[in-house]
Amino acid sequence: MKKMVVFVALVLAFVIGSAQSVSADAAPRPTADLSIVGVEQEYSIDFLIPVTRSIEGEDEEWIEDRIRFDYYKDDYPERLIGYQDDDGFASCTLYSNAPCILSEEGDDAFRLGYFRAPRVFKIAIVTEDDVLIVSEEIKRVLFNAEFTYDLSGVDLSEDAFGVGEVSEELPFIGGLILEFLARILFTIAVELIVLALFFYRKASSFKLVGIVNLISQSLLTLAVMYGYYRFSLFGALGILLVGEIFVYSFEIIVYAKKLKEKSVWRAIVYGLTANTASFLLYFVLLIGAHYVTLLFQQLYLVFAP
Repeated sequence: MKKMVVFVALVLAFVIGSAQSVSADAAPRPTADLSIVGVEQEYSIDFLIPVTRSIEGEDEEWIEDRIRFDYYKDDYPERLIGYQDDDGFASCTLYSNAPCILSEEGDDAFRLGYFRAPRVFKIAIVTEDDVLIVSEEIKRVLFNAEFTYDLSGVDLSEDAFGVGEVSEELPFIGGLILEFLARILFTIAVELIVLALFFYRKASSFKLVGIVNLISQSLLTLAVMYGYYRFSLFGALGILLVGEIFVYSFEIIVYAKKLKEKSVWRAIVYGLTANTASFLLYFVLLIGAHYVTLLFQQLYLVFAP
């Protein structure tokens, strides 16, 4: 038991230390990728965020610096300098307290990131005829979100507010289900293999371990997947570490009382060993899957037509 406490403490120390030692630029940052549809003329865009203060009288030199370093174009639409709507939304590039960098990723494709993409925002478009188009309020769901702003059929000859359709691309449900089932089956398989290595042979023992893991690992996997898509890899690892503490406790208590083929102490040692094995493999696979995904994304960017 002491070894397990030491192990968990070391892992926590490693994750916390790694998080503190990485530079601000290396840490995961929430992003918002945006595709514009239905605009057939030249335009400039920006994200608007809630700004509680009045932006009147903002320092002009500060605004010029933000445009120079944080905006995807050399020039910035005059319509948005000093603009603040009735809901208090104003330019993320100009009036965010932290760097809010907008970059152009391709034709009609943009990315908002660096320090953080806002959780709540609006999209503002200024056409070459100086017409201002503003979307409805949008709430980002995923940590790395992808949005489409469709302005097909919208009259772009005059200012319009709360128009167009904005949609966030959510993970494919079928893919999430397959990912969930794969993680559950993997964990159960690992713990059943460890059970056999502890010389348990009765079908009732394997059935008990399978049912217990189906319950505990289903809840843990759902929580970890939520943490990954909502809060990035660090969020998933944090949930995994905390969740495993509860899983350890739950399974060891159940095995000590119900896994009666061998002694109580063997059941407890089995619970510790099996959970440590599945935790380590889960930990490695979670990080590995994350970086493999990043690798394929980079390869796609390089080789995609």
